[in-house]
Amino acid sequence: MRKTTRNTLLLALAVVALGVGVYAEIRREEGLLPKPLTTIDPQNVKSVTIEATGVSTRRFEHRANGWWMTKPYPLRAEAEVIPRLLNVLSAPVRKTLDAKEYDLANLGLDKPGVTLNVDGAILEFGGEDPIDHDRYVRTGGKIVRIPDRFAMRLSESPEVEIDRHLIDPEATVVEVGIDGAAPRADLAEAWKKTVPLQILPGPSSANTKALVELADGTKLEFSIGRQNDSYSVYRSDIDLLYVVGEAQAQALLGKAN
Repeated sequence: MRKTTRNTLLLALAVVALGVGVYAEIRREEGLLPKPLTTIDPQNVKSVTIEATGVSTRRFEHRANGWWMTKPYPLRAEAEVIPRLLNVLSAPVRKTLDAKEYDLANLGLDKPGVTLNVDGAILEFGGEDPIDHDRYVRTGGKIVRIPDRFAMRLSESPEVEIDRHLIDPEATVVEVGIDGAAPRADLAEAWKKTVPLQILPGPSSANTKALVELADGTKLEFSIGRQNDSYSVYRSDIDLLYVVGEAQAQALLGKAN
């Protein structure tokens, strides 16, 4: 064998050996990384239901035009809500527990504080580890601990998870009638663009009526009235109260300067 051929062969073998060594190191490092809580791809999720202690059950479904809440309010979900909620699916598992060695009551899993249903996959969230402050989670027949920060959003109130507009952003307002007066098309823009200061569960004592007609024929009924230093815009069919400022209220009523 010629010397140049031999050198080329040795060099090729060295490259192969180096490649094998690099691959082995990568696999070793991957093995050291914490495993995710689930293997569910958030991009493929179609439905989410959350039952949390002290909070109304929330249900969401993915439609052609984005994520919508279906319970307790049939309204579009705020854009960042679902990605924020589903972030828990990839939470790093810090420890896997042998369920036979633990009393579920001591882990807060006899009566989970939160139950998350993602396309039929059930995750139950219990108490907090007193030392590391991790959250106990039961899923797929196993009990694990994850960083608590990944589960914190699961107990939020539904009012902070819906779109922040009075009228759905994709809807077209045609005209608005105030207290039985002739409908006015010039009020459409104010109702379309108003973003409330706060959204709360109802009811409300507001008594000025507003009938908003949309391009698809839908008619939405609201009541407007002063509430302390602000105004409330109450939608009775879903028992939801939008808090707006005085200038916003005057624009909605067609009294803006």
